[in-house]
Amino acid sequence: MKITEINARKRIQRLPENIFKIKGICKNNQSILYHIDKWGTEEFYTGLVEVLKENAYQHYLIINGISYHYGTILKEKLASFSASPIKNSRGHKNFESIINDLKTLKLIKETATHYSLLGYDGIREKKAKAINAIESITIAHFHEWARNIGLISYDSAKFDSDFSRYQFCMVAPSYIKSLVSRPGERIVPAFVLADIVLKRDITETDVQFIIKKLEKISMQNQSAKFIPFLLVGTHNSDIYHILKSNGIVVGNIDELFGKKYSDTLFGIFNLMENAGAILRKDPEKYIKLIENIEKLAIGKTYNLKGDLFEMAVGLFHGQQCQSLDISKRIIQDAKEVEMDVYALYQDRVVFAECKGYNYPIDDDYIEEWLSKKIPVVKKWALSCDSLNGKKLEFEIWCTGGFSEQSVNRLSKAQQTTRKYSIEYYDLAKMRSVAKEKRIIHFEKIIKTYYIKEA
Repeated sequence: MKITEINARKRIQRLPENIFKIKGICKNNQSILYHIDKWGTEEFYTGLVEVLKENAYQHYLIINGISYHYGTILKEKLASFSASPIKNSRGHKNFESIINDLKTLKLIKETATHYSLLGYDGIREKKAKAINAIESITIAHFHEWARNIGLISYDSAKFDSDFSRYQFCMVAPSYIKSLVSRPGERIVPAFVLADIVLKRDITETDVQFIIKKLEKISMQNQSAKFIPFLLVGTHNSDIYHILKSNGIVVGNIDELFGKKYSDTLFGIFNLMENAGAILRKDPEKYIKLIENIEKLAIGKTYNLKGDLFEMAVGLFHGQQCQSLDISKRIIQDAKEVEMDVYALYQDRVVFAECKGYNYPIDDDYIEEWLSKKIPVVKKWALSCDSLNGKKLEFEIWCTGGFSEQSVNRLSKAQQTTRKYSIEYYDLAKMRSVAKEKRIIHFEKIIKTYYIKEA
């Protein structure tokens, strides 16, 4: 028997004490009902996400955007993968409000740098870091391509920036003659907008964020002139059709930059995901990847060598240690830090900080490393039974060297520290220790990739 809307509302108003409702999220003023015993369970989270998909799509797209990035994403990046305005827009909840809703629902958590999914067992931190790196590389390369062909104004692009209240991975003005408008004496440019989804196996849902953004922009600002690009790694014809039917230019990286480019790009992804095993057992794969990066000028406009420098230090330790991990996340007393290189030897464990800079590390950074990061890692290490009896060594490697003040602080710490040891490496010391240990691959990488004049 069909129940009337009035009777349904009355029943909801007479809910038992163990049934709660969530208001203000779903469309048409609908409420989400749940049993108190289900709150926080896997069943609760799964059902809630399905409810959002059907009744609060803006919220759902943010969940999907984080999930697409393996469960965690840099805070400044997420709005680009949503369909929510980053500035107030009539009739639409802004991005910050939706983030607050999702935090209230315990679906996501926020740290100083990232948004991550809660109640989700698919978080893959190494993959998340890798996908962010290759997306950033590709957007930078697209920017270089677009300005070289005159599609955009040469030095005017902005990244993770807004256009008509919505954020895109890249926004740049275009002065192509047929696109600009001329009200009076002024020249008003069109804009090139670029977003990116590089996975090979994407779904229709994974591209909805850009479609919805553009729909809203067109409805709210009918005079806006723009050329939207979505950079993709897929060759799925159904995805192509969906994007093209919505007026979006499909930029397949194989076709834009060549198959060797995309193979190298996904080689970078694979290296960052499986760095520990590759650097210990198959270092030639890393060497070959570096050579391809140089040949194809990948990372020319993005600090790729900074991201890959920790791999070089991993290569150094990987040829000597028993076990190796790259970008190891350590949590102790609710404090979370990341060590670039974690190398386990028979008699000691090494925690290395790696900076592929072209400028020296300053004293403030060293002070924070010594006083905040090392104590957290030290306490964690002392609590691990598997590390009992092993010496603790903390290293900091920087291709740009160290300021005079930071050297003084590091030298003093070396002399006064008794419970663990501290070492610091500039380029000269790196080359020296590589020769001493006969780590030929490491010396070659430093010489050819970080010391161009050598």
